[in-house]
Amino acid sequence: MSSLAELPLLLRAESFGGVLFDPADATFLEVDREAFELLRGYAVDPGLPLGPEEARLLGEVRESVTRLDGRPIRVVDLARDGPGPVPTLSAPSLVDFQITDRCHLGCPHCYADSTPRGAHATLRDVELALEQIAEVGAFQVALGGGEPLLHPELPRILARCHALGLVPNLTTSGFGLDDRTLGLVGRYCGAVGLSLEGVGEPFDRYRATGFAYFRRTLARLRAQGVPTVLQVTLNAETFARLGSIVEFCRREEGLYGVIFLAFKPVGRGASFGEPLAALPARAVHERLQAAFFSLADVTRVGFDCCLTPAVTGTGSDFDAHAARYLEGCSALRSSVGLLPNLDVLPCTFTPTHCVGNLRRQHLREIWSALAARGFREDMAARARGRHACGSCAKYDYCLGGCPVMDLVDCSRGYLRAGREGGRVGH
Repeated sequence: MSSLAELPLLLRAESFGGVLFDPADATFLEVDREAFELLRGYAVDPGLPLGPEEARLLGEVRESVTRLDGRPIRVVDLARDGPGPVPTLSAPSLVDFQITDRCHLGCPHCYADSTPRGAHATLRDVELALEQIAEVGAFQVALGGGEPLLHPELPRILARCHALGLVPNLTTSGFGLDDRTLGLVGRYCGAVGLSLEGVGEPFDRYRATGFAYFRRTLARLRAQGVPTVLQVTLNAETFARLGSIVEFCRREEGLYGVIFLAFKPVGRGASFGEPLAALPARAVHERLQAAFFSLADVTRVGFDCCLTPAVTGTGSDFDAHAARYLEGCSALRSSVGLLPNLDVLPCTFTPTHCVGNLRRQHLREIWSALAARGFREDMAARARGRHACGSCAKYDYCLGGCPVMDLVDCSRGYLRAGREGGRVGH
């Protein structure tokens, strides 16, 4: 049974006020400065007398989280920088931590280029990283690899996350998922991600475990009550199979959700597939929209920030009711990547853009240091260099797409114009 409800709420200060995070169900509640100060005071003394307006605000919070009364609140208040070139949180809310480079499967599109001889992060390094991640008030840690289930200290890593108030999520092929590990995952993890690039034989071409093994793993996770998300990486080839993938997901009862990811040409994947930018932009937008609405009838649907330009397109369908759910590149704005050697990256798909190492510098210092600020400036400069992005009403939540790679086009072809004009270097 999950133990996430045992964890305290996390209240972290931001320039606009703050964010309250509920680990029990991963609810994020943005609050203004008045509400932040109210919650900070409530965290110290829940019995303080309240005026009518304060009572109303606290009532709204009470309705938004799984439980407020009698529950501790951990407050993180970091020094906040002034306005930057792109909207940026005071610290990462998510850390994507590759705890190992080891995997025995040899999948042809592996981003991490993992091998059977890949190195594990040492337990000492993992604990150092998790302590820093907790100190900056990150809400969740995505544990990946390689195959994270192969890490010999995974039970201790999961338990340490819990002790620090962190919610670990796990991306796995299921290889090495014995009954003991399955129980630990069910107790400590917020969710588990399984990759799905096709149904049947097309899956086998991508994943060495095979489709039958994938289905058995999915069934075991669901039987254990583990929230399970199917992660669909979309390149030019898998996009052609989108219909069959959507139908499979619709038939699988009890899925926690489906998330669509833009293919990135890195690692072994650099020679195994083309990004969606190779396809007609309008067709990508229309088919994605249809897939999202079809799946929304039966489960949660999400997508990574790299897909935002394709999701927005040129129409207004997403403007009014979904703009708040759209996000431009989150790298070094609300998330970071972390390698087994504790190198800090904008995201785990940018291995040549290291901005620091946790053995030499604390994460809070790396977040506000010159290298990170330079990456954000380049992100803004890339979009400023294209007149179409600067004049687009959607720029504030799109930010012009990935600042490092050309992954998707919006329907006006902004990124295609960017390819003709060259890339921003880092």
